[in-house]
Amino acid sequence: MAVTFYDLSSDAGLKKLDDYLLSRSYITGYQASKDDLTVHAALSKPPSSEYVNVSRWYNHIEALLRISGVSGEGSGVTIEGSAPVADAIATPPAADSKASYKKLISCFKYFNC
Repeated sequence: MAVTFYDLSSDAGLKKLDDYLLSRSYITGYQASKDDLTVHAALSKPPSSEYVNVSRWYNHIEALLRISGVSGEGSGVTIEGSAPVADAIATPPAADSKASYKKLISCFKYFNC
């Protein structure tokens, strides 16, 4: 089942994602997948603590990326109303986050995204 989220840079988009994650640990399925990486990459910055479920999920995915433990195929997710994920990934981050950028890219290469 493909999931679609709109404009994750807006309060409305983050609210919808927060509501969606209320009863879920991951975007799709029961383990981290490409879908989680796609949504994570679509977020331009860590979410505000106002969005409790998004913050919980974001911190969990960040931890998985740090230990490179992301696995699973996912079933498809679409992000609309924000920069295309491919563009976001191709744009180098600030110098202080190059290590996490390299881990994210290696995860995407591992999953052939």
